[in-house]
Amino acid sequence: MEEIKLIRASLIAAVALISGMVVLPASVSADTGDVSDTVLAHPDVRLVSSSPPVGVLGNCSLGGMLCGHIYNDDNNQNLRITTDWGKRSNSATWRTLKVGQNSKEIGVKDADGFWIPKGCFGKVAFVQKLGPGWYKVYDGQHIHLTDIVC
Repeated sequence: MEEIKLIRASLIAAVALISGMVVLPASVSADTGDVSDTVLAHPDVRLVSSSPPVGVLGNCSLGGMLCGHIYNDDNNQNLRITTDWGKRSNSATWRTLKVGQNSKEIGVKDADGFWIPKGCFGKVAFVQKLGPGWYKVYDGQHIHLTDIVC
């Protein structure tokens, strides 16, 4: 079983790196805990204090064909995601990805972001370590959260 997990982890990391979804390493700073003050700057994963980009309203690009997807590949922790980046502080836009689930499996066509709770960190594709805060997922991105530690 451990061999399968190791092979799976290696494949996820390789696909993410090859497809340009992960760029190493961007500057990461802790946020203040305010759910509205962090943005993922494409294609780097990094926290910045600013307002969300204009036009990010939870809709897929290219006539609904190019969407954002999030995969909870962690073995222990659930993951909070949002379906509307502009309203990410509103719990009505939140969904929960259980261990092993992805956003498509729970009926989310376009996932716009994910939340790492205060006191925790996450890793994207086993490579990029992210501190607490909201992270933007852009259309066309497939983000694999492979480790969430609290």
